[in-house]
Amino acid sequence: MNKLMRQILTALLLILILEFLATTSVSVTKKGVDLIQETCKHTGFFNLCVSSLRSDPRSSNADLEGLARISVEILQDKAKDTLTYVGNLFKHVSDPVLYRSYGSCIEYYRASVERQLPEAIDALASKNYVTSKNDAAAAATNVDSCEQQFANKSPFNDRDKVVHDLALVASSIIGLLG
Repeated sequence: MNKLMRQILTALLLILILEFLATTSVSVTKKGVDLIQETCKHTGFFNLCVSSLRSDPRSSNADLEGLARISVEILQDKAKDTLTYVGNLFKHVSDPVLYRSYGSCIEYYRASVERQLPEAIDALASKNYVTSKNDAAAAATNVDSCEQQFANKSPFNDRDKVVHDLALVASSIIGLLG
């Protein structure tokens, strides 16, 4: 009987520990989701903000500064992808006007990917929020400048819009820091 009681008590203790861990895990996730939703309300791009931050597993436990960093890193990844895409299209352009337009877009995206967004991340790490915010916002300005190279819409307008809007999301989140 003594051995049976110990086994029952051990089983009950194990169940209590597992229940505690499950409850703690749910509350941490709920807290992270609440912070993401609250943060995204201030960006002007709620759905894009929530979906992009939730796509990164680090965001569930991140504080506001962590969400800002994640948003800049997501922006940087999308800008790199778009730069690569535009570069591949550029290889097949023969029209001189389009050649200049694509070339300008490549330069605008390079400025964002190689200089401004790395600077935004560095400034964020050193708590220089104004510089970080401005560098993230510059990516949106670069996209606008790229789009202005074309009479109507660029052939990659959908990609430009995502990068533009993510830049404004990142800039807005950084702005919440100070």
